[in-house]
Amino acid sequence: MTQPTLTIIKLTPEELSTRKLNSHNLQAALQALHQDGILALENAVNTSHLDKLNERMIPEAKRLYANTNTHRNFGPDTGNIQQEPVVEKDFIFEDILANPWATSIIEHMIGPTPQLRFYSANTAFKATGRQPPHVDVEFKMPRMPFGYCININLVSTSPENGATEFWLGSHTDTDETVFDRQANNEPIKSELLEQRRKISPPIQPGLPKGSLIIRDLRLWHAGMPNRTDEPRVMLVSIQFPSWYRSDQTLVLPRVLEGKIDFGRTVPYVKWVGEDYDYLQGAHDHDLTLKP
Repeated sequence: MTQPTLTIIKLTPEELSTRKLNSHNLQAALQALHQDGILALENAVNTSHLDKLNERMIPEAKRLYANTNTHRNFGPDTGNIQQEPVVEKDFIFEDILANPWATSIIEHMIGPTPQLRFYSANTAFKATGRQPPHVDVEFKMPRMPFGYCININLVSTSPENGATEFWLGSHTDTDETVFDRQANNEPIKSELLEQRRKISPPIQPGLPKGSLIIRDLRLWHAGMPNRTDEPRVMLVSIQFPSWYRSDQTLVLPRVLEGKIDFGRTVPYVKWVGEDYDYLQGAHDHDLTLKP
């Protein structure tokens, strides 16, 4: 059995300057999303933006982690907390919120003018426990691409600092029937995991800082233990097709209203004032496809 491999595309100098993918890289990206449900762009985010966010978000993460009321993703043993990004004008970056290369790829999968409805983060602290393989949505979902996560880690990732585990190709047969409704957090049924493992075992790829991952919402994945002393923050935004029926919004500072270049995405935003407490805890979100 051949070990599955994550498709990693490094943007060329011309692609970086024009903010457009060449046809060969676009073809490779689309093939990866159809076949594997995931791909990575290696140098798609300005690392100085990541450094600025990391300097601010790590101290905030430590304060959140010390608060017992902070939401722990899949329980306290995973060391993984929900953390909202900074909602201030100097910490909102267009290559993170509406990355042009990622948006172009997603448009070719789900159609033009995708809806941008979600922006959040989670942070992995030193831990021994791992998450079970799961899918981020649990409703009666379409059996077709209907949403893509863009994950951006603020630092380079490796298995040592808890790079995410991915089950390549698992999106193709996934709907709500794969969930174990009797278990906490409704992970993937164990018998399906074993069947999939024989076909395509999971991988835990590391990536350099400045990379982003585009992931089909249906893809099986799991947070893995961070074995280092440094917390690792991962940002996530989600784009949906123009036909997707949802009331979900992201939160951004009102001072930037009309001043952000969202490219070809259509943002659904709750604009808030300077007094908004973005560290109030994990926000409620509902990604369900409305009737």
